[in-house]
Amino acid sequence: MKRFIFILFLLPALLFGQRVELFNGDVIKTDEISMKGDTIFLSDTLFFRDMVKSIIFSEGELKTEKRGIPQDILKIIKEREGLIAKYRDFPGVVLLDKGTNRLHPDGTRTYRYHFRGLILKDSKRHWATFQRRFRPAMEKTTIKMAQVIKPDGKVIPLDMSMVKITKPRRGKVFFGKGKVISFALPGVEVGDIVEYLYEKDIFNPWSKEIFAFNWFFGGSDPVSNSTIDIIIPGDKNLYFVLKNAESVAIDSIITDSIKTYSFKVENTIPPIGEPLMPAAGKILPSLYISTLKDWDYIFKWYSDFQKKRMEVTQEIQGLADSIVGDAETEEEKTASLYHWVQRNIRYISIKGGASSGVSGHKASVTLENGYGDCTDKAILFSTLLKAVGVEAYPVYLHTHPSPGLLKEIPSFWGNHAIVEVFPQHRKPYILDPVSEHSRYPSFAQMDHGVYAICAQKSRIDLIEVPPPERNKRNYQYEMVFSSDGDATIKFQSNYTGSYESGIRAYWESLKPDERKKQFQEMAKRTSPTAELIDYSLENLTDISKPLRMKIIYKVSDLLEKAGDLYLLALPEIIDRHKRRELSLSKRKYDLVYDTSEEIVHTFHIILPEDMIVEATPEPIHIQKKFIEYRAGYEMKDNTLIFKDDWKRKGRIIPQENYSEYKGISLEVSRFVKKPIIFRKTGGAR
Repeated sequence: MKRFIFILFLLPALLFGQRVELFNGDVIKTDEISMKGDTIFLSDTLFFRDMVKSIIFSEGELKTEKRGIPQDILKIIKEREGLIAKYRDFPGVVLLDKGTNRLHPDGTRTYRYHFRGLILKDSKRHWATFQRRFRPAMEKTTIKMAQVIKPDGKVIPLDMSMVKITKPRRGKVFFGKGKVISFALPGVEVGDIVEYLYEKDIFNPWSKEIFAFNWFFGGSDPVSNSTIDIIIPGDKNLYFVLKNAESVAIDSIITDSIKTYSFKVENTIPPIGEPLMPAAGKILPSLYISTLKDWDYIFKWYSDFQKKRMEVTQEIQGLADSIVGDAETEEEKTASLYHWVQRNIRYISIKGGASSGVSGHKASVTLENGYGDCTDKAILFSTLLKAVGVEAYPVYLHTHPSPGLLKEIPSFWGNHAIVEVFPQHRKPYILDPVSEHSRYPSFAQMDHGVYAICAQKSRIDLIEVPPPERNKRNYQYEMVFSSDGDATIKFQSNYTGSYESGIRAYWESLKPDERKKQFQEMAKRTSPTAELIDYSLENLTDISKPLRMKIIYKVSDLLEKAGDLYLLALPEIIDRHKRRELSLSKRKYDLVYDTSEEIVHTFHIILPEDMIVEATPEPIHIQKKFIEYRAGYEMKDNTLIFKDDWKRKGRIIPQENYSEYKGISLEVSRFVKKPIIFRKTGGAR
């Protein structure tokens, strides 16, 4: 009996056939087939269209029409023409962005991803290069299909022998135990369509009880069709939250054995870029799902790992006691242990599975190794604190920029581990022992303003953004002018918080001769005539003490002569009050900084006997919800004193407050540009 292959796009709603052939080579016999959208239902299972290679029927049941180009390719070519006209200004368009995440009854899961993209400019030719990392001990990744579709309909499939599996390059601090699967489609040109389909079988998940996932509909390119299908066993429930997804189409098919949920968004346009805008995940349409109703299981799962690793051994107890020494208060003990872990345990990540990747190695192992990743350092630091009677636990978070944790969707969520301290007589607070340069109680700004999961306390806390005074830059100048207008300037700066950490890290990375050169360049920023006299960095390597930077230099041309008057523009302050991120007249999105900020200047301008102050700008004081600025001058004997103080509270300036914030910033910028006017009492020179 003759047989023929029936192409999927010709399927009616209900068919009777003999065999379904899948791309993975499996052949399934069936008597009944039905379709709904891109889902193909057999009598006892289901498949998605991109999983099925062909359906084979007996002669006489169906007839085919010969065509030069398959109908599915013709459909893609036709869609291509419309997308070129619609999105010609973009470098590329994603025709298909489809994922399928399936949880199997035994707790394993399978993820499939199908991509089809039209290249409109050279910058998107990288779509022809595929690379994904996977962990062989947990999962297997397989390329199911990859091809290039030329504008004339010609299809060039990938030679599967070109698919490579290699070990990833090792960085300075990260040594993963995974592998990389990759391929490159040859001869891809502007106007081509790149398509691939891969499947990831996760046969050894970190936990078979935790199935959670998030999906973003769209990205940095226009997307014609973004779809995610979630398939779970019939005895499971799906909990989900959609963000920024008013146009999402939701469909579901529920049977006794399988629940299938489909979420689809069409024609998404990438957000127009703005300076310091929110993370893309906060703007794009997105989906968050979990099969867990609450966090109880995850709390217990995390904490069971941690408790086993936080054993106070004799060695750890002895070390903790020696570090804290005669310290009496909890805060003193915490600070000394914090600084010890920061400076003595190197950050190196070597991970394999959940026991190390999620909850770290034993504290004793990390101590013996002398290195560890963020989780290892958090475990060790918490254990050292435990040894001296301070309650503290590792916490998980996702650093910003990130979409942020949704408390209502229990999930694996995080790329970092730090420590939450629970002192006896004050509210809990956060420390991050990964940073080598943060002085207690500061911690990395990437942790500010995000949620942290404290499993052992069964709580999720929002990490508060430190107040401006905890992220302070304090600049002090003493400017001594001679009668001929030359000035000797003594500059000193000290800092708190994230800015101090960054400054300390920078100077510590330089060699002594490089430091001297940098100080010379800093003096020259005030004036090309500046001559460096001396410089110093106090407490550079002692992070328990404030870092102080001092420079002494001479300048001969700070004063600008205007008739019998002299004008002085205060050095460097103008640059510190430039807000380049405020270039837009209006914003669509919030203005997002890394943390809060305070900048303080104090100038002592010591005048010669034959020079007096003719005029100074009027004092200014602005106070709004997110901003405060205060500045003014006063005269004491022959010394003119200027002080100003800029405070930005929090990380985020909401979009509706942007115009006000920009207006205040411009007013401050105009104020600091106003010169001081002096007069020579002995007449014009």
